[in-house]
Amino acid sequence: MTEADRILSQVYSTLGINTASNEIKYGRINQIVQVLARINLASTINPKTTGTISERLCELALVSTVPSTFKRISDEWNWMADFSILGHPFNLLVSVKSFKAKERLLVSGSGNNLSPTVGWGLFNDSDEWTPDRTKIYLFRSFIAIYMPSTLYSSVSRTSKAINNINAKPFLRKIDDFMVDIQSTTTNGIIDITRF
Repeated sequence: MTEADRILSQVYSTLGINTASNEIKYGRINQIVQVLARINLASTINPKTTGTISERLCELALVSTVPSTFKRISDEWNWMADFSILGHPFNLLVSVKSFKAKERLLVSGSGNNLSPTVGWGLFNDSDEWTPDRTKIYLFRSFIAIYMPSTLYSSVSRTSKAINNINAKPFLRKIDDFMVDIQSTTTNGIIDITRF
């Protein structure tokens, strides 16, 4: 058992969802984030372990919504994203980060509208989401960025009012990720124009 597995097992046990389905676990994502934050506050989790935990939490939503059309991106390309979802007219990349976006999230975007990117993270710093900084992600071909509800509520209204290329909200709550995939997917293929 890895350290990430041990911590996630502790979190799931705390919430009483150890044997729950992936969908039910993801439905409790904000509570999972809160328990992880408490664990991290008590004893800082190694950044590499936090990265693995973040990927596994994001994967809960992918396994529940597009189990046969998402794949983990191979090591030589994971600087750009962690997952790819089969899409129309283009595939969707998902870049997973942990507590801080910094420049790591920004450079992970494809930078190409033919490969739009979603940012997904356990972000915890509202200073990283000023309107000017948020708009920069659009130039790296991000189509949405998902963050915990507690952070989303502390981000400025101006930043939350920024829309993506499809005139949809750009910054979104992490608990909406699974719903957004479900509502824009048919037969496992995500429609990028509706995202």
